[in-house]
Amino acid sequence: MEGFDNILLTQTSFMPQKKKVFLEDNIKHGKEIDRDYNKLQDILDVKNLQGKIDKIIKSQEDDFMIAYREQMTDVQKELKNMKRKIDEEALRQKADEKKRILEEERDYFKEEALRLDKLCQEQLRTIEELKFKLKITLEEKQYYEGFVIDSKKENKALKYELLYLYKQKSEEQKAGAKVSQVVDVGHRNNMKKILEIRPDMRPMTQDGTHVSSTKDEIGEGSKRGFSSVKKTVKTQLSTKFQDQGSSLHDFYKRDLSSQQQSRQNQDMQQIEEISKSNVIQDLKQQLQKEKQLTQQLKVELSQQNCQRGELEQILLECVAEKKKEVHSRQCLQKQVLNHRYLDVLNQDGDTNFSQFTHTDKIALLRKYIESEEFFDQLYSITFNTQFSISSSLKLNEKWKMDADEANKKFNHFKTFKFKHITSQPILKTSLVKKNEREIISISNNFTEKTKGLIDKIIKN
Repeated sequence: MEGFDNILLTQTSFMPQKKKVFLEDNIKHGKEIDRDYNKLQDILDVKNLQGKIDKIIKSQEDDFMIAYREQMTDVQKELKNMKRKIDEEALRQKADEKKRILEEERDYFKEEALRLDKLCQEQLRTIEELKFKLKITLEEKQYYEGFVIDSKKENKALKYELLYLYKQKSEEQKAGAKVSQVVDVGHRNNMKKILEIRPDMRPMTQDGTHVSSTKDEIGEGSKRGFSSVKKTVKTQLSTKFQDQGSSLHDFYKRDLSSQQQSRQNQDMQQIEEISKSNVIQDLKQQLQKEKQLTQQLKVELSQQNCQRGELEQILLECVAEKKKEVHSRQCLQKQVLNHRYLDVLNQDGDTNFSQFTHTDKIALLRKYIESEEFFDQLYSITFNTQFSISSSLKLNEKWKMDADEANKKFNHFKTFKFKHITSQPILKTSLVKKNEREIISISNNFTEKTKGLIDKIIKN
């Protein structure tokens, strides 16, 4: 073959006919080689080569443009679909955002309405309590006004009685003065009679013996005359002084001088003033004692009303635990929404009772009822008949009855009057029935101690 190639390349005068004969004679595949050689000659022709290349390039460009147009139409269709999907997603997000905002506004206005309703109920309850307290204070005012009026009447009666006694004693003093005047007149008459009967009794000299003897006799005569005159005056006294008995008789026995009468008048005035001041002081002390007793009663009632019971303390503990649970749940929800980790235990924040859902409230009631302390307190309240009073109030029977009746009315008012009244009637839906069934099923989860307490309550 190498020799053949060299022959073909070097021999320029080698004719095609000879080549064909040579190939057919010497080479096994000469015909095929000749055919391929002719094809190569046609391809390598300079005139036809450029046209063929242009045709090939044009056909390739046409195919490329067709494929490019098809690809671009597909891309445009995909872009339109993506744009339509993006618009739909944006509209859906806007609708969801608007829906969320409206739901938040609805929840806010709902909570605000419930808060205002609760505040209104509390204000109405406070008004009822204030009305009841005003009624009690008005009753106390009427009672103390009556007490003061009675005290004034009693004081006035005592004043009148003191004036009457003063007038009576002044009349007695006037009667005593009249008696002393009558005694003096009788004494003078007796002296005249004695001097007329015994003229030798006149003092003739300055001797002290005669004078002393006459004085003794005059004293004895005056005594006798005083006794006789006293008997006559007794018959002449009015029936008013005779009824007073031995006290007036003893009073008239004494011979009172003008100085003694003035002293007695001063003493009587002092006694009257002292008695008046004592009566006024006693009335003031009694009024002060009554005020202290009423103040003590008010303090005890306020302490009983303001003192926080153990059941209330248990409920507050349950509410605090439930608030922690609700707060942790809200933090977890925020963590899921924000796609980031939040420290639930160390996060500060306060959860209001208004943020509790219906299920949270039912769980709170369930936790409160299932507590052991609740049943202990319920048992002690139900079967404890001993009621100890911190201080015994010394009131009269009428005031005690009024206070007991007022206390009973107040307790009855607190237990039955202050029930939560909603503006709309409660419809017993399937959710409420389901919650009632859940509350009833709580009794199956009681411990042995609580079951024992319930059995004791049922037996008693």
